[in-house]
Amino acid sequence: MNEKLLQFIWDNCFFETAGLCTVDGEVLEILSTGTWNKHQGPDFLSGHVMIHGVEWIGNIEMHMLSTDWELHGHGHDPNYNNVVLHVVWKHNKKIKSAIPILELHDRVPEHMIQRYKSWMLSASVIPCSADLPGVSRSALNPFLDRLTIERFRDRAQQVHQVVTAAGMDWQEAFWHALAKGFGYKVNAEAFERIAATIPYRILLKHRSSVEQLEALLMGQAGLLRADTADGYAKLLYREYVFLQKKYGLQKSYMPVHFLRMRPGNFPTVRFAQLAMLIHQEPNLFRAIKDGPALGPIREILSTGTSEYWEQHYRFNELSVKCKKVTGQQFIDNLITNVIIPFLIAYQHHTGNSDESDRYMNWLALIPPESNAILLEFSRGGLKAEHRGASQALLELHKHYCSQLNCLQCAVGKLLLEEGSEYAHMKVAGQISMNRKSEQC
Repeated sequence: MNEKLLQFIWDNCFFETAGLCTVDGEVLEILSTGTWNKHQGPDFLSGHVMIHGVEWIGNIEMHMLSTDWELHGHGHDPNYNNVVLHVVWKHNKKIKSAIPILELHDRVPEHMIQRYKSWMLSASVIPCSADLPGVSRSALNPFLDRLTIERFRDRAQQVHQVVTAAGMDWQEAFWHALAKGFGYKVNAEAFERIAATIPYRILLKHRSSVEQLEALLMGQAGLLRADTADGYAKLLYREYVFLQKKYGLQKSYMPVHFLRMRPGNFPTVRFAQLAMLIHQEPNLFRAIKDGPALGPIREILSTGTSEYWEQHYRFNELSVKCKKVTGQQFIDNLITNVIIPFLIAYQHHTGNSDESDRYMNWLALIPPESNAILLEFSRGGLKAEHRGASQALLELHKHYCSQLNCLQCAVGKLLLEEGSEYAHMKVAGQISMNRKSEQC
């Protein structure tokens, strides 16, 4: 038990209310638990209680022990002058304060305390994973829907920041974000920095030549050398030296990596695909934002490489010939992490926020991701059926599970409430106690 859990229990009325009395034996009735105060001052504001037949409206302070009132110096703090009830887990000693004290430790279901304790000590990436099978999916869906919306709202806000930094040039900002997406996980930041060293207007000037586009991208990435024995690499190097001098390009000096990744994700292959994409569709952002549906956008992002890369993954290393086309999973990741956030941000910018719902609906048409976090949720019965659901679960893990914010999580609340006789009585309306104008 800790004070955070005690506040949660009070806020949700997860305690027995029949026959309540203060530690001095005065009959107590709680009419409202008040509003949980997450800032400085008493824990709950504007509580409403009846003590020994007298009605009181004021603040409520909570502590683990009665003596914490004196330990924290509340008796001399004017912020606590309007406290009408002191709620404690255990009354350990009589104190000087005349404020009535309510002790709760004999009125809270033991399973609730033990379940919360197990979460705080869990080594799992999902602390409540062992209890997840008990969660009602229908009760949880509104919370997951909200998490999906919040996740993409935050991403759209990040897009606005990138666009602002690019002088409100949406095409330039989109180019940086798209390059980052092509960098995948390992090289995302490096690709983004490299893209920032090559203004998109320069790439547009050379869009008719795939070789020149590859030279610009791979040269700025430091992948071209003067002493190479590879004929195609020599061609690209010569092109790059000329273009670098012509435009005065400065390198980012952030290396790209090849280790611990599949050859299809090598930076050389991704740069080659990116060059081909610009070659095939130079007005990328316009084509994306004017795309009428998910299918055409997938087609735009489906691209291959120049002929050289059909027999290479790296310079100077011949491989079995195969077309290296952006795969469906890679494309769907680009749509999720780059395209949809940009489209939502652009619609907000142009005042067409209603269009955002259409892009959010695309998530239901995209298969879910697959990773260790989602697998853990699936083992507990929370299996994502589409991309919107998997994004919600990843948001859940990021903001709640990984930070042990179980008491602010709808899943945690449902699990702590599960099996509590007081919770069942509350639902049945058998506890005559009002909180925030609702039946508790």
